[in-house]
Amino acid sequence: MKRFVYRVLDLEEWFNFKKKKVFYGNDLDQISGYIHLSEKDQLRKTIDIYFKKKKIVILKIRTKNLKQKLLWETSRAGEKFPHLYDKLTLESVVKADYPDV
Repeated sequence: MKRFVYRVLDLEEWFNFKKKKVFYGNDLDQISGYIHLSEKDQLRKTIDIYFKKKKIVILKIRTKNLKQKLLWETSRAGEKFPHLYDKLTLESVVKADYPDV
C-alpha cells in the first residue's frame, strides 16, 4: 500500500473540514458511496476535470490510519484510484498545500 494519497478540496470544503475535524465527502462522494482520493500523479487531471477555476487545497493523507477502508478501484479511463469507504479525519492529513492553479 502507498504511504500517502491526496484529496483536492475547494476552500469552503477545507474550512469546514478544519472546523469539524471530519470530512464525510462532497456531493459526488455521497452519491458514489466513498470519498474520492488520488495518487500524486493523478492530481493534475483530477484538478482539471473537477476543480477548474476554483481556489483549492491539496491534502496529503497518510494511508496507515485508513486501514482496510481504503481500496484501489478501477475508475476514470481504466486507472485505479484510491477510494475511502469511511470518513476522513483531520488527524490523517499530514500537509495542506494551496497551489496557484
